[in-house]
Amino acid sequence: MKKIVPFIILILSFISCNNKNTQVNNTSSQTNEKNKTIMVGIYVYDYPFGYLSNGQIGGFDYDIMNEIAKSSELEIDFTAMKFEELMPALSSKQIDIIIAGMTVTEERKKLVNFSKEYYKSSQAILVDKDNEYINTFDDLIGKRVGVINGTIGYSYISKKQGININGFDTGSSALLALKVEKLDAAVFDKVTCEHYAKNDNSIKLVEDPNYPIEDYAIAVRKEDTELLQKINDGLTEIINNGTYQQLLDKFFQ
Repeated sequence: MKKIVPFIILILSFISCNNKNTQVNNTSSQTNEKNKTIMVGIYVYDYPFGYLSNGQIGGFDYDIMNEIAKSSELEIDFTAMKFEELMPALSSKQIDIIIAGMTVTEERKKLVNFSKEYYKSSQAILVDKDNEYINTFDDLIGKRVGVINGTIGYSYISKKQGININGFDTGSSALLALKVEKLDAAVFDKVTCEHYAKNDNSIKLVEDPNYPIEDYAIAVRKEDTELLQKINDGLTEIINNGTYQQLLDKFFQ
C-alpha cells in the first residue's frame, strides 16, 4: 500500500497540471478573439466620405469609423475597395464591416445587417454648365449617364427605361467622361455632386426634389450581432459627446 500511494499522488498531480494548462490555453484563446483586428472595407474615391491623400485614407466615413472604434474599444484596420467589391468581400469574410456612404435598402437588408443611420442624403445630377435640358431624373431618358458601379444611383437609373447607362469604378472617372463630352450627365450622392460642382466651374449641380432622402449606415454580416451592437453603442456615444457634430462641421461646411 505504501508503494501505491506515491504513484497515485503522481498521477493526480499530472492531471492537475494538465487542467491548469488547458485553462490557461482557453483564456489565451478568448483574449486573442477579443483583441482581434476587425477589417473595415471603405470606398475612398469620392470626397467627402472617403478619399486618398498622399496614399493616406481620409474622409467623413474614415473618421466616423475610427471614433466609433475608439469608443467601443475595437481594434480596426482599413482596406480600400471599389464600391461594387464591398458586399462580396463582406460575404466572403475578407472584411468584417462596410462603411462607404452606403444607402440602406430592402434588398441590401436581406444580405446584411445595418447600424443606425449616421447620415442622410439623396442622389443628384451633374451636367455641363451650359446644359439647359436636364432638370430632373426623367430628363435623363435617352441620354448617356455615368454612375458608380454597385451604388444606389446605378440601381435607380437602371430601373428607368431608355437611359444609356455607363458604369464607372469611381466618381472622378465618370466626371472626366462628362467633361470630355462622352456623357450627358453623371449621377452621384448629393454631397459628392456639390463638392465637384463647387470646385469645377465647367459643371453644375441639378437637384430633383422628387428624389427620396436616403439613410446611410454601416453594414456587417447577419451573424455578427455583437459587433453590430458595439458599432451602434459607439455611434450613440460619439453623437452624445459632440464628436459627431465636430466631424459634420469638418466635412460638410
